Amino acid sequence: MDLIPIAMRKAALLLLLAGVACACVSNKKFNSMKAEALRLDGELNSANTRIDDLTRRNDTLTAKNLRLVSDSTRLYMSYTALLERYQKLLADGSAETARMLKELETSQMALNERSRRVNELEAMLRNREEAINAIRRKVTDALTGFDGKGLSISIKNGNVYVSMDDKLLFRSGSFEIDPNGARAVHDLATVLAQNPDINVMVEGHTDDVPYRPNGQLRDNLDLSAKRATTVVRLLLENKGIAPSRIIAAGRGESLPVASGKTSEARAKNRRTEIILTPKLDELMQLMQEQK
Repeated sequence: MDLIPIAMRKAALLLLLAGVACACVSNKKFNSMKAEALRLDGELNSANTRIDDLTRRNDTLTAKNLRLVSDSTRLYMSYTALLERYQKLLADGSAETARMLKELETSQMALNERSRRVNELEAMLRNREEAINAIRRKVTDALTGFDGKGLSISIKNGNVYVSMDDKLLFRSGSFEIDPNGARAVHDLATVLAQNPDINVMVEGHTDDVPYRPNGQLRDNLDLSAKRATTVVRLLLENKGIAPSRIIAAGRGESLPVASGKTSEARAKNRRTEIILTPKLDELMQLMQEQK
């Protein structure tokens, strides 16, 4: 509401009243003018009250606005700081991601190489098993005539074992080979000459009966070693066998295949074992590399 016109009207009214009074106007008209003046005065008071109320509300809104501006500034600064932190984390995360991807790529390459070598090893092991079975078949075919005569062929620990009892090779306490046993050794030598990829170890074994020393031998160990040497010399009569392929070993009574003191157990322990192993240098090298 416009307050200036009201004040002017009030002043004009008072002047009018004064003029009227001076002019000796009638009481009725005077009272009417006085009432109008009072009404205008009330409107003025009401307007002033409203102005005061509006002023207080304006002050309150102004304070709220200042707080909002302050809060907005604070939030903006916080947002800016968070944005900078996020961008930094994003940059750091990219570097970390790149590092992890590089490590993952390196690990995958190592795993692929490991898998390749494992596959090679498995293939070589299969080849070794096939080679062992092939050796057994060849030896079995070559020594068929000695079945049931103190000769047995088996596979143990990945090797072919040709076991010959003493009754086939040697007389009791002797290292002179029996002619029948010599034929078996010669037949085996033929197979070995035709298969240069086979290594040979000849092991002599005795029972636990003490050996009576003589001028040549002292004990069972000497006897077993001498019998192994005799078989090796007989194998090497075949010039197709390189001496570097063969090893002779005397075991004495240290590795029995039967326990007990019976004649049957001791007879089983008196034996010569010819152990055949395929040459797999590549396999052994690969197994060393796998460690």
